Amino acid sequence: MDEAMTRREARPVRGPGRPKGAASTCRQRLVDAALAAFSTLGYEGVSLRAIAAAAGCDVSMVAHYFGSKAELWLAVVDRLTERLAGDAGLAGAVGLEGGSVELRVRKAAGQLFDQVARDPHLLRFLVREQAGSGERFEQFVGRVFEPVFEDYRPLWQEAIDAGLFRVSHPLMVHTMLLGAMSFLAVSLPLFARLGEASMDLGQIRDAFVQGLLPTLPSLLAERGAQ
Repeated sequence: MDEAMTRREARPVRGPGRPKGAASTCRQRLVDAALAAFSTLGYEGVSLRAIAAAAGCDVSMVAHYFGSKAELWLAVVDRLTERLAGDAGLAGAVGLEGGSVELRVRKAAGQLFDQVARDPHLLRFLVREQAGSGERFEQFVGRVFEPVFEDYRPLWQEAIDAGLFRVSHPLMVHTMLLGAMSFLAVSLPLFARLGEASMDLGQIRDAFVQGLLPTLPSLLAERGAQ
């Protein structure tokens, strides 16, 4: 994996000529299939042959486009980085808006929920890779997790300073929220089976955002009693 990382820019991965017809979308299909496979089974749990079959491509196309499994994993990280780049600055913009910190935290939490829940494969990939180690973990943290966290960090710190979250570090706030959101986002069957009424993902998101913090009067009364 380390060698693949350091040689990535130096090694050409595509031969001369351009694929034609259905083959022209093979690279994209391989990345899509790899994201689904890595998020579901983990890096070690899936073979290149299985990924190629799911993509509808010959397994030789993995070597043609990427060269190795490690390079294909990096292409998945590239895809996620591109997706998340479109949301860059959202939390920072909310943090600079007027209004109470409570309202801004709720709005930012809703945005974060939308970011992680819009793609179930992205959500599972995040959960798997943040518990990892080694070079893949460093790539994941540096390129996927940390940029999003840094966007939200100032607002989470403001909320801690205001007493909304009784923890010492904004990373704790961020991971607590992500954990709750991750579980909720995959719990639609549970709500359908055990809930009083079936809920769609949008309703679950709204309920989470509204229930995230105490109501403002209760919060102010609690502060006054301290």
